[in-house]
Amino acid sequence: MKQFTLTLAMIFVYKLGAQQHRSVMQEQSEYYAGLNLKTEQQFDSLRKVENNTTLETQKLLSTNASTCVLNKRVFGWHPYWNGSTYANYQWNLLSDLCYFDYSVSSSTGNNTNTSFAWNTASVVTVAKANGTKVHICATLFSGHSTFWASASAQNTFINNIISLLNARQGNGVNIDFEGMGSSDKAPFTTFITNLNAALNAANPNYQLSICLYAVDWSGTFDMPALNSQVDFFTIMGYDYYYSGSAQAGPEAPLYNFQTGYNYTLTKSITYYIKQGATPSKLFLGLPYYGREWETVSNLAPSNTVSGGFNSSRTLLYVNNNPATYSAANKNWEANCYNPYYTYQVSGAWRQCWLDDIYSMGRKYDMVNQRGLGGIGIWALGYDDGMTGFWNLIQNKFSGCAPVICTDSLFDMGGPSRNYYDNEKYAYTLSAPTGSVVQLKFKSFSTELNFDSLWIYNGTSTLSPLIGAYTGTNSPGTITSSGQKLTLRFKSDGSTTTSGFKAIKTCTAPVITTGISTNSLENDIVVYPNPTNGEIKITGADIRSLAVYDYTGRLVISEMNAREEKNISLKQLNLKEGIYFLKIFCSSNSSIIRKIIYKE
Repeated sequence: MKQFTLTLAMIFVYKLGAQQHRSVMQEQSEYYAGLNLKTEQQFDSLRKVENNTTLETQKLLSTNASTCVLNKRVFGWHPYWNGSTYANYQWNLLSDLCYFDYSVSSSTGNNTNTSFAWNTASVVTVAKANGTKVHICATLFSGHSTFWASASAQNTFINNIISLLNARQGNGVNIDFEGMGSSDKAPFTTFITNLNAALNAANPNYQLSICLYAVDWSGTFDMPALNSQVDFFTIMGYDYYYSGSAQAGPEAPLYNFQTGYNYTLTKSITYYIKQGATPSKLFLGLPYYGREWETVSNLAPSNTVSGGFNSSRTLLYVNNNPATYSAANKNWEANCYNPYYTYQVSGAWRQCWLDDIYSMGRKYDMVNQRGLGGIGIWALGYDDGMTGFWNLIQNKFSGCAPVICTDSLFDMGGPSRNYYDNEKYAYTLSAPTGSVVQLKFKSFSTELNFDSLWIYNGTSTLSPLIGAYTGTNSPGTITSSGQKLTLRFKSDGSTTTSGFKAIKTCTAPVITTGISTNSLENDIVVYPNPTNGEIKITGADIRSLAVYDYTGRLVISEMNAREEKNISLKQLNLKEGIYFLKIFCSSNSSIIRKIIYKE
């Protein structure tokens, strides 16, 4: 049989106030449902895989000897059409497998997918044997109002899901209801509340999760209400550029690719957290496929050709066609941090945007930086037999992760675009044993006194504060005294700027500006502390002083021209609370002292 390469239908449904186009999950689900195949062997035949006794044995014994333990959850959808690809899954690096899909009838609540084989699927057996949690993915792509109007259909669905989970000692259900709009907000929330109550009654350990749209165009999800009902959310972090896009671009842009279309992974994460999602409950779904268009040129961005070639390409397909997807045809788009291939067929240009190890690694880094609960993979098996992304999971989300010493560091707008409104995050940079972290800022610009970066000398925001930076007050070069530096960033709800760019390296321990020395600690005395307003300073030759409030906002900065070396917090009309006094000395060294001000 001819090898199938995920060429997808080109029909798109646009609804006012709803999800704006069909996702790849819907496209592929509808395509494979139309093939009327039933067995694992039939689906394997699409990929020219022949069933034999050896393969059957491998499926049942496919465990990993690695001792690496995940520190994030790795949630992967296994579509039934991927057959026996699970023989190559590295189970120690897959915490959760989600069997796709129970297709919900909007009128009855029953499953309409005749290929859904949860009760007998070998992949469920193998996953459980390897200690991986197993979930059912339930889909509803249309007919939402019909489903909301039928209490019977909803109850049937809930009872069916509980029965299926009970039958195979499953772990949970993942709700993928796509195409919803603002009118679905209230009934969807009510349905999820009822489903959660029923799951808890059946088994308190059953987990409930929801697929979130990459862009919630109409505010479909009542995040505060849903956050209290679900165990986690899976953001469908793909289809930012899709088969109907006017321009070719990355399925999952880390940063902003084009100024006129500013939707990215970083913006989606910020949006859902601002709307009320607990960061640790967010899993970022990422694509193990890319999309290829016919384009008007080989440049990026390039317009797509209406009616021209359009297809999805899996990682495996690209790997197996090295002549087309060669190093010579590979390009790097520096704004969004994503590679793409350009080549010609019969004189027509094509562009294929697909993540490689480095670009996907940057997305995984961002999951760590934003404190998310883990990742989602659409779809398991699209890298069948390849090990690169499994190694990447181990290197980013396990106790075996190596320390990366040299790399670029950006705000969430990336190298070329502004950061976003309403950001709030903190993350830690590490150096190997015997080294310290050095961070050299190449540029720095935030909204003065409203958007700020704090840098701490240690493992968390409870570590000593090195400094708070806002406006164009660049940190310059910062070096930790130990193996860790922690960064915290916060932006308000309006006005963004270009943010920051820095280079992280590891170096031998040194003393640099911003890090206290034992000599200064001994020479400088700040008293009284706590204080009722006046602070006296004795000791080393003091060049200047700066006072920050607990948020890192600079409240005073002045050169010291007074022999008595004192400052008055009363004269500044400050409120009671905690402040940080930074003392700069003529030796170009500085120390920071925490001051408690009480009336």
